[in-house]
Amino acid sequence: MPGAALMYTPPSPNTVNVLYGVGILMTAQLGTAVPSDQNLGVGSAWTAAGWSYVGATDAGVSVNWTPKTVNIQIEEQPTPVAVVVDTADLNITTNINEETLAGINLALGGAGTVAVTAAGAGQPGKSVLSLSTAFPYLAAAVIGKNQQGFARVLQIPSVMSAGTVKADFRRAAAQRMYALTLNAVCPFSSISWTDLTAVATS
Repeated sequence: MPGAALMYTPPSPNTVNVLYGVGILMTAQLGTAVPSDQNLGVGSAWTAAGWSYVGATDAGVSVNWTPKTVNIQIEEQPTPVAVVVDTADLNITTNINEETLAGINLALGGAGTVAVTAAGAGQPGKSVLSLSTAFPYLAAAVIGKNQQGFARVLQIPSVMSAGTVKADFRRAAAQRMYALTLNAVCPFSSISWTDLTAVATS
């Protein structure tokens, strides 16, 4: 009706798109292929393809994106005429709860080697982790569940483990944890999200 007040009719949110739940963090040697599409959500397919599961975490896995921008200004205008990206950091962080030599090595750069000695006469079995600062490039993937209950995979083809680690050895205060920071060291255009939306038709 002409002259009638306009009604406020906001769009309705789609609550199906509100997702929650843990993400599974996998790492592998640089260049390791991810499983086929139908197996992106199958953990055993990842490990069979050469990927390693980091194990239990303290508070899940975080994906952090930190772009730094520069404003392009002109004298005739108080607001920027453009904003350009100067640098952009993308990393994955978590706290590893399963204290294994493999997990410790990954948190401390991933460059160490483990020498295994079998038990023998007068010799107990042992594994010795020797560390190195020649941190390697690794591949990383975070696997979560999407709206359809299928896998949604963040794949970063090249990362480096380089973060501050502090493990507390204390009486019953809390479990020992190893902070893990995987920094992306590849072009941003090579990082991808794969979202499975339906099963194959045949």
